[in-house]
Amino acid sequence: MRNSIDKHRRLLLKQLACLPLASGVSVLTGSKPAQAMTCGTGKSLVCIFMAGGADSFNMFVPGGGNSFAQYQNSRRDLAVDEANLINVSDAAQGAFGFHDLMPGFASLYEANRMAVVSNTGTLIRPTTKSDYLATNSLPESLFAHNTQQKLWQTGAGIVSGSSAFGWGGAISEHAGECNGNIAVAPAFSIGGSTDWLTSASANYISLNADVAVQRMFGHANISDWIPPRRLSQVGRSLNALIDVGQASGNSQVMQEISGAIGRATTATASLHAALLNNPLPQMRYSGGNRLARQLHLVARLIASREELGMEQQVFFVRMGGWDTHTNQLQRQPALFTALNEAVTVFQATIDGLNLAPSVTSFTASDFGRTLTSNGNGTDHGWGGHNFVFGGAVDGGRIVGDIPNYAVENNDDDAGDNRGQFAGRIIPQISVNQYAATLARWMGVSEDALNAALPDLANFSQRDLGFMT
Repeated sequence: MRNSIDKHRRLLLKQLACLPLASGVSVLTGSKPAQAMTCGTGKSLVCIFMAGGADSFNMFVPGGGNSFAQYQNSRRDLAVDEANLINVSDAAQGAFGFHDLMPGFASLYEANRMAVVSNTGTLIRPTTKSDYLATNSLPESLFAHNTQQKLWQTGAGIVSGSSAFGWGGAISEHAGECNGNIAVAPAFSIGGSTDWLTSASANYISLNADVAVQRMFGHANISDWIPPRRLSQVGRSLNALIDVGQASGNSQVMQEISGAIGRATTATASLHAALLNNPLPQMRYSGGNRLARQLHLVARLIASREELGMEQQVFFVRMGGWDTHTNQLQRQPALFTALNEAVTVFQATIDGLNLAPSVTSFTASDFGRTLTSNGNGTDHGWGGHNFVFGGAVDGGRIVGDIPNYAVENNDDDAGDNRGQFAGRIIPQISVNQYAATLARWMGVSEDALNAALPDLANFSQRDLGFMT
């Protein structure tokens, strides 16, 4: 009987994730366990997910001399010209450069407020080229978008179906305990549904940056409080929920459905009032910059943190378009420009709110891309660079070692199916280590980290040290 209830409850969670319970609002819900957690001052964590596999090797480039020559030789037609780099340095590893379309990144790095987390990716344990060639303990379905996104966002090495929850969800569980008994869940996705925020016991709210959050005016008739353009979608979702409840034959499931709608009604009223008070018109950006629009809503919610009664918040935003198999040189300028603008204006807004020490943002992607060109772009890689920034970041430096870019005798290169150089870089830093460092800054306990990131035990360095 218990297995049947769990099965229907899991299906219920999936259905709730798709339910737009108000204009611009959806809620994924669970029940909270009782946990004793240590909480501190207000903090917000923002995940910027670059969907498609971002070519970070052209965002951050080795500087002059032999390192740049190796980079140039491996990238060929894709290499950034040395004249198009903004020069920065790392005390231990020498000269580097940010692409000149990313001056905001370079400024944050120079101000010691951004760190480059080098060569990060999905790993079950530290992995060498020999391990790769022998297929020893490799993550599932390497180089495949859907699987690698799920592994990145769950911190897992193997996809375990619907039982895999996100490491952002583990942070949101902690945040929920810190926030206490308030109406609004601590986790928000402005980028659609995401594995990163899924949890067995915590809620996340999905918001649409293009749709205003509006109050529910009662639900005797759903047409009274759902805008007509969304009414059919909501009706389908509600019917699906009812079907789940009826199929379960269990009153507990029906109570969860009723409770979810009630919680969404209360949460929407709170969000509507808070966002109305915090429009943040000073955050100005190109109207076509979708990532900036998402981060604008994030900034408004961070500005509303105290008003919402929140001590901690967790956010997910998504920027697509990074799968540059073709026309990479034509597509990258727009991608880099939009990413730089969104990050720059967002951080400037957080600075203006005097909240910089309490807000940390970081990038993630499916995987890195190949150093080699396919003739018109790049193919799916493995390791890549990520960027973490904010007032609490120990920045102006590279975390981890920059990989080898040489086309010959390169132990960092996984190679192609013929054993030739592919520029498919084997990660040296695990997503688990990256995740644990950020989660620890948020105050997540070691026991919770071990539960959320079971492969973390395979790595001797559990904290990468880029947070102060």
